[in-house]
Amino acid sequence: MPVHKFRGVEDLPPPRPAGSALRGLAAACELSELTAGIGRSPRAPRGVRRFRSIEEADAHRRTWERGLAEPGSG
Repeated sequence: MPVHKFRGVEDLPPPRPAGSALRGLAAACELSELTAGIGRSPRAPRGVRRFRSIEEADAHRRTWERGLAEPGSG
């Protein structure tokens, strides 16, 4: 993007017209409908957990992921 220098405020080009607020609202509504159609994103369990080993932590993660894959869980 080129850089332009101006000697004064008078030399600045006029500002671009702002978009319609209704167009922005329509776009937001479309996006909310789209995300509702995609579904909820899974959330990791809250809090901090301590594990004695990497294997134990990995087993806990696999159990959690398996629970997400089962229908009706979430």
